[in-house]
Amino acid sequence: MNPEILENFINTDEELSPHKGYLNSITKPSVDISFSNDEVKDYESRFGGNPLVSKDFVWPAHEEGEYRFLGQINFSEIRQPTALLPESGLLSLFYAYDEDGEIFWGDDGYVVGYFYPDINDLIIYEQTSANPKTKKIVFSNGIEIPRHEDLRKDWPFDPEALYDLPELEGYCEDYMLGYPSFYTLAYDPTPSDEWMSLLTLTSYDEFEWCWHDGDKLMIFIEKEKLKNLDFRNLKTDAG
Repeated sequence: MNPEILENFINTDEELSPHKGYLNSITKPSVDISFSNDEVKDYESRFGGNPLVSKDFVWPAHEEGEYRFLGQINFSEIRQPTALLPESGLLSLFYAYDEDGEIFWGDDGYVVGYFYPDINDLIIYEQTSANPKTKKIVFSNGIEIPRHEDLRKDWPFDPEALYDLPELEGYCEDYMLGYPSFYTLAYDPTPSDEWMSLLTLTSYDEFEWCWHDGDKLMIFIEKEKLKNLDFRNLKTDAG
C-alpha cells in the first residue's frame, strides 16, 4: 500500500487519527505488485507463461495431476524496503491444479517454490500445457497495516474504520510481505508466530486463477527458512 496515501487516510479519519501511534507501531513493510504492458524478458518477474528454471528441472506433479506455473520473482528488481528478502536470485512458484477440484489450497505442498541464487545458467522451460498468458510485474515499496479485525485482538478503536481501505487509490491487492489479506475468512490464516506472509494474490481470469471462488491466495513461509533462502516448505490458505 502506498505509504503517503495510507498516512493521509489515517490523518484525516476521525476514528483512526487519535490512534496514529498505535497504527505506526504495527506497520509492516511490503512490496506492492503491479502489471506492466512491456514485453517480458526471460529473466524478468512475471505471472503466467513459462518459467525460467535449471537445466535439470523436472516439472512438479501431485497425486491428482501436474502443477501449474504461478509466476517468478527476480529479487534484484526489488528496491529492498527490508532485509527480509534476498537481494538477488530468482524464485519460481507453482501451484497444484486438477480439473475436478480435488486439490485443496490448504493442503501441504499446494504451492511449491524453487529458488535459484544465480540466474545466469537458467533456461526457459517450454511447457505445452502452461497458460500462455503472461504479464510482466513490477514492484514498489509499500507498507501494510492489518486490513481485517481478525488479524489482531488489541484494537483500540472499532476496526470497521478499516473497511474503507479498499477505496484508497494506493490500495494494492497483490503484494509481498506485510499482513495477509482476504475477502471471506474470519480468522488469521498465518500458520503460527514462526511463520510470515510471503505473497498475497487475488484471482485473475486471464491467468485462470480462481482461489476459493474468486478470492485471494495467501502464501506463507517460516521466518527462519526465509533467512536461509529456503523456499521449499510453503503453506497456503485462500478466502
